[in-house]
Amino acid sequence: MGIKEFYDGCDIFITGGTGFMGKVLIEKLLRSCPGIRNIYVLMRQSKDKCITERVKDILALPLFDKIRTEHPGVAESKIIPVSGDLSEIRLGMSDDDYNMLVRNVSVVFHVAATVRFDEPIRDAIIKNVRGTREVVGLAAQMKNLRVFLHVSTTYCNCNRIYVDEKVYESPISWQDAILIAENLNPKLSETLTTKLLGLFPNTYTFTKLLAEQIVNERSARSTLDDSNNMPMVIFRPSIVISTISEPLLGWIDNFNGPVGLMLACGKGLTLVTLAHKDSTPDFMAVDVSIKAMIVAAYHRGTHNSSSDNPLTVYNCSSVKKSITNSKLMQFAVKYFMLHPFDEILWRPRILITGSKRLFHYLTIIQQVLPAMLIDFVLKTTGQPQPISLVKLQRKIYIATMALSTFTLQTWTFKNTNFLDLLTHIPDDEKDDFDFRFDDLNVEDAFITCLTGAQKYLFNTNPNKIKQAKKKLKKLVWIDRLLITLFFVVIAYCFYSIILSLSF
Repeated sequence: MGIKEFYDGCDIFITGGTGFMGKVLIEKLLRSCPGIRNIYVLMRQSKDKCITERVKDILALPLFDKIRTEHPGVAESKIIPVSGDLSEIRLGMSDDDYNMLVRNVSVVFHVAATVRFDEPIRDAIIKNVRGTREVVGLAAQMKNLRVFLHVSTTYCNCNRIYVDEKVYESPISWQDAILIAENLNPKLSETLTTKLLGLFPNTYTFTKLLAEQIVNERSARSTLDDSNNMPMVIFRPSIVISTISEPLLGWIDNFNGPVGLMLACGKGLTLVTLAHKDSTPDFMAVDVSIKAMIVAAYHRGTHNSSSDNPLTVYNCSSVKKSITNSKLMQFAVKYFMLHPFDEILWRPRILITGSKRLFHYLTIIQQVLPAMLIDFVLKTTGQPQPISLVKLQRKIYIATMALSTFTLQTWTFKNTNFLDLLTHIPDDEKDDFDFRFDDLNVEDAFITCLTGAQKYLFNTNPNKIKQAKKKLKKLVWIDRLLITLFFVVIAYCFYSIILSLSF
């Protein structure tokens, strides 16, 4: 059975469909698996928009331009929003919606999670752990379930340097974690967070590990009870970046990960960052990840017999294609010197240090003090300012410190199972689902990411490139002048000290 044939006639349930990976997953399924019957997407109603309007907003994104042109009306007819909330019992669904999913759905992609590193421990457990329990509970009742795929992260085991494609033990049980969260006094949250996390750097990685325990335990029950078989997949992407090929080049809708840091450098907002120069963050293009997810679900769904292990783990890791933090930022500076933003605060340059103390002092000197000066000038001259630069620098500093665990060391993620999926793609479907990245040029990939980010996040006007380069040239000379003056002052101070000591 081929991949498209596997999905023919399927009703699919997706959580996290409004997120970065979720949107790319929906687009790819609709475009490459035209036989899919319906895609049910769990959605919360926002303050000012109902779930139907939210679907319209998503389908209006450039990401869906290709399917809108090639298959008009298909997305609108097949995407069915389901009102619900990951943080609620039974996912906050009505009985009618819940029972409808139980009757119809045969493939589940559980992508939803709070990815905030600073999420309070209670909220992170409720959403990432209890939410996973509720989705697994729903899937277990589905009459025609063929596969359940849970999206985790390679970094949920960041308390160990080498990570295999298996489920590791957690410091506490997921049941205890939920019990604590449901009864936790908010005032005790911060104190308890430190105790619970232990070697984990944030609530995100900790709760994603706990969520894996739920999937693992449910699959173990399937092994013991053939009548309640539930084929399951844990899919662990590493740091997810922009699309590098389809459905369009460089699409992204957030500032997370290495692309966000590179953009801050290009804008002149970040002149120093905290990282080891030789550490290598593991990244993976979102379109590569999504194709692999679809193949993983297909493979698990077509290899579902009582003798099989009902759970397979995939580390979606680039491994040998990862590059050092130093090289990454060199790409950024090189790119933005050739393709500057319309509006920049300073020339693109960056200093990388592995010292937290030095990073702190350099941030104050090179970023915070200039931001205070600019804020003061703009305020006294009455010029409009969308956001305080000092507040923005504070956010950048907090984000950098939160990411420091991942920028100051390197992990090794075994990805044998992940790469083995390539051998299960039928030859006649390789054009649609082959996610091979052996011949990927990393610099070209990040150029695609940055070009796309300028276009889709900043709406950069290409007609202003000459004007932007002229401004950049001025800033380069001002920067050189200030650096020269700085060293002249330092030299003069040393000269004065030496002169005074000689007398």
